[in-house]
Amino acid sequence: MIPLGLRLTLRGGREAVIRLVLVMAAVGLGAGLLLAAVSGINAATTQNNASAWLWTGNADEPAGPAAASTARLWWHVSGDMFRGQIIARVDVAATGASSPVPPGVPHDPGPGQYYASPALAALLRSTPADELAGRYPGHLIGTIGDTALPSPDSLVIIIGHAPAQLARTSDTVPVTAIATAPGNGLRGVRNPDGLFTDPPVEEAPASSVDLVLSVVALAILVPVLTFIATATRLSAARREQRFAAMRLVGATPRQVSLIAAVESVVAATGGVAAGFGIFFLLRVPLSAIAFTGQPFFPTQMSLSVPDIFLVALGIPVAAAVAARLALRRVQISPLDVARRVTPRPPKAWRLVPLLAGVAELGFFAAHGRPPSVPGQVQAFFPGFLLVVIGLIIAGPWLTMAGARFLARRARRPGALIAARRLADDPRAGFRAVSGLVLALFVTTVAVAVLTTSNAKLVLSRGKAADANVLVDQLEQSAEGAAGPPAPILPATLTARLRGIDGVTGVVEVRAGTGLTVRVFGSTGPAGLVSCAQLASVPALGRCPAGAQVAAFPDSSFVNGLSPILFARKSVQDITWAAADITAQRLNATGLDIIAVATNGSQPAIERARTVLDNAYPVPDGPQTIGELELIAPSNTLTNAYQQLADVVILTSLAIAGCTLATSIAAGLADRKRPFSMLRLTGARLATLRRVVVLESAVPLIAVAIVAIGVGFGASAMFTSAQMQHPLVAPGAGYYLITAAGIAASLAVIAATFPLLRLITGPEVARNE
Repeated sequence: MIPLGLRLTLRGGREAVIRLVLVMAAVGLGAGLLLAAVSGINAATTQNNASAWLWTGNADEPAGPAAASTARLWWHVSGDMFRGQIIARVDVAATGASSPVPPGVPHDPGPGQYYASPALAALLRSTPADELAGRYPGHLIGTIGDTALPSPDSLVIIIGHAPAQLARTSDTVPVTAIATAPGNGLRGVRNPDGLFTDPPVEEAPASSVDLVLSVVALAILVPVLTFIATATRLSAARREQRFAAMRLVGATPRQVSLIAAVESVVAATGGVAAGFGIFFLLRVPLSAIAFTGQPFFPTQMSLSVPDIFLVALGIPVAAAVAARLALRRVQISPLDVARRVTPRPPKAWRLVPLLAGVAELGFFAAHGRPPSVPGQVQAFFPGFLLVVIGLIIAGPWLTMAGARFLARRARRPGALIAARRLADDPRAGFRAVSGLVLALFVTTVAVAVLTTSNAKLVLSRGKAADANVLVDQLEQSAEGAAGPPAPILPATLTARLRGIDGVTGVVEVRAGTGLTVRVFGSTGPAGLVSCAQLASVPALGRCPAGAQVAAFPDSSFVNGLSPILFARKSVQDITWAAADITAQRLNATGLDIIAVATNGSQPAIERARTVLDNAYPVPDGPQTIGELELIAPSNTLTNAYQQLADVVILTSLAIAGCTLATSIAAGLADRKRPFSMLRLTGARLATLRRVVVLESAVPLIAVAIVAIGVGFGASAMFTSAQMQHPLVAPGAGYYLITAAGIAASLAVIAATFPLLRLITGPEVARNE
């Protein structure tokens, strides 16, 4: 039977060759998308892990003889900014030849030497020294290798120092090993007070990535697998008729199954081979897209051996299984197929998996999430998976319900024909729109969850002062703890800042004396500011009339970040309370914050930042208020998740469009004889077009309503359990995306109208 199956597949005439080519092309596209999705998930994990070495110092020192024999490396990690981009700065000082070496460099840099990532090295060469290179002592001796960088755009610098010098620097720790995995929970390096400082990178903790990527994998892989399954069923009705004829002339069920499996495996194997080719062609262009907020290295978009075997073997095996399942009617009764007997209607039990998935999510919404992230993955992932599978299983029953409703309301022949055809075979009707239904569910969940997350964070955006005011919080240390006051700002440094072209004012916030200040409902410790200086920076508020000194939030207010950031509103119109202290006494107190107002030009901001970096080295360096918002950990993760959600939404909608086009084209090819006979009996082409539209629109609308409703319900339960926040309704963008997806699917249906004209001519009826 295998040789016969190969002959029928490869030499079965023009129709067989066309069918083989179409299935191979469709499966190839689906396999290429599947490989790209799998490699993209692998790349996101690899990208996150590439910054693991910046977590050095987060764990306790390793014990044992190896650690005892290793010379210590003084380690200090901090952050810097350049034109809105984060620069990860690592200062090191080796105490011996056996000191650990950071990845990506051949040896530890010595005093006056530094390594830079290729992107940062290019910036150092192309930018005036007083804007960037002047911050870093020494000279460039090499570039950091790709293995130590999350992305080609990563800005990282490793600076060498003398041990005695770096050991005296605050937040420096001695280490005997470089971290090889991202931290889990607390982040960054342990400072002398036992607190932790976040490493200046945009990667999430590995535990969070596990939860996010599990949902992303489900959201992307399910539509792709649906598309592949749809592709393998091209011309399924025609094949059923051929196999039924074989059964009627004496072929055994085993023989028919083997021939069907051979046809499917040949087409699927050729499609998988084409899919690997498509993947390798798209690998480099796809890696340049910032799916997670920054591009990948092409090597990060890799496939593991299990991935390759799973796709290379799984798709042909799945195609063979699908072919076998598709022939159930042929095996049971070939006369049913030959006589076109209506299959049994789907039963209401198909709603059970969907309801079970909703119930599983509802359980954790009512009883709370597990405490650990692995437990949360195990809790929520099965629930969403059950909902997705439940939508696929329940789809035919919902389609049948919609078809029966349409039949009762039908007033035109086209609507009645479409309703009766859908009611006769609702499985085939739902199969055409299943990809789009899943895409709508994915879109609803992604947008609803992110809208709720953004509402919970509510970080401010877009104020002019955010980009124009540079803030250097000199007392800020880990978790908002206050360190010793910085030295009094020399007048020469103030003059130097004011001498920079584009600087319009300088404000010195002095250490307070037990004062407090209230900002938008929050009360915190206050520093002191000169009203004359504050007048030069209107974005930071104003003093009462006649006051010389005012109370102003200090750097320890609200966990050490800018009060303007956490107030989430502009303080420009605030009148700060006057302080009972003279301007002369103010100048004798320690310096807490320096704020430099500029005209917004990048050269002015970066030159002022360089001056402050050199005068007062602090862990996070001077940042504009907008940059403070940018690097807030919760906001960074939200931006990354938003980027991933956009990718998931666009990818699932694109794949759904391919699935819809394939299904409609296959359905028209299978029904060209009935349609041609209808035209011969007088049915107008417009009537047939209405039939095609309704056969796709009814299951789409019927199941999409359920999918969107379940998506909102699942999102509400997830946000309640995981975020401890009620669901927030998405904005107009979601409804535009949904409307655009439905409009695009209608456009795909309309695109098949020329094919409908071609396959329903009288010559088709004669040739059949």
